[in-house]
Amino acid sequence: MAPNILGTMAQVLTKPIPLVSMGNPVFFHTAAILEAARKGTRAKREAKKRASKKEVVKKEYIPYKKRMELLMGGGKSPRRYEEHLKYPTDDVWIARYWRRKMYSLRETIAMHRETHHETQYNVPDACVNVYMELYLNLDKKNRYMDPIAEVVNLPHTFDSGQQRNLLVISRKQEVIDYARQAGAALAIGPEIIKMAQKDEVNLQEFNYVVSEADILPELVAIRGLMKRQFPNTRNGTAGSDLIPIIDRFLHGVEYKSTKDKYHQDFGTIEVPFGRLSMTDEQLEDNFACLLKAIDSKKPKQRKSTDLLSLVLIRSPPSKEHFKINHELYIEGSAVEAEVAVQ
Repeated sequence: MAPNILGTMAQVLTKPIPLVSMGNPVFFHTAAILEAARKGTRAKREAKKRASKKEVVKKEYIPYKKRMELLMGGGKSPRRYEEHLKYPTDDVWIARYWRRKMYSLRETIAMHRETHHETQYNVPDACVNVYMELYLNLDKKNRYMDPIAEVVNLPHTFDSGQQRNLLVISRKQEVIDYARQAGAALAIGPEIIKMAQKDEVNLQEFNYVVSEADILPELVAIRGLMKRQFPNTRNGTAGSDLIPIIDRFLHGVEYKSTKDKYHQDFGTIEVPFGRLSMTDEQLEDNFACLLKAIDSKKPKQRKSTDLLSLVLIRSPPSKEHFKINHELYIEGSAVEAEVAVQ
């Protein structure tokens, strides 16, 4: 019977072959390592490796131009958060380390009258301004409010220092006479249409144009010349009774919001609402009316945060400012707010 040559060779190859090195035997394996891992071992190892890795948080992409603007602007929001700070317990303190004290409107007016006395600034009839910080972000991500602006007719008129060129268009002669006596730049009838088409009147010289509602179809012929000054009923520049509209635009107070260049959710408004020579009751009425008018601009699609975040009372030339609890004046009357603060 012939010997099994292949089986003998396999036994030889799978057995370690001894060698002699420096008189000591050394063994090495001559067979190929063909043994495969058990089924599922590699998958378990990969799964364990993935689980051990830290979860990578995907950063929001910011365009290069926006990153450079944030870098130039410091990257820090101009809004001051002070919920974590405590109220000062001493008569003198460093303001940035403590929370602002809350005052009533009458207390702030009294303190400003002291600094503007004849013996100090000598401006007893200075304007009283309200400075407001706004939340302009909407509930949707990366969506912000457009700038807001309006002319508000306050209960008690005063010299705010604001000047506006007003064009009044009416068919009624008594309305035209009233507008001229009130101080309108130009009060005229529908003949303004032909004058504008012949370049006899530059409509861009006027800040606002008000007219009666029944004249609007005729004014469509010069709508391109008026551009944004075209009157309409939505913004209150057109109506059937022009006298209260004329009073609002000539004697009212105009405010405009400004948006931060680098932080789109941050906006500010500073507008006068009276003078120090006025009574406390008159200033409170004007203040409450102005706050309610601005708070009404809050968009309906936003419900998470309020529009106003901070309200301060200033009176130039003094740099002092005092914080007011504005929510009391928005929700209730001026008298109720004063009682609540006390």
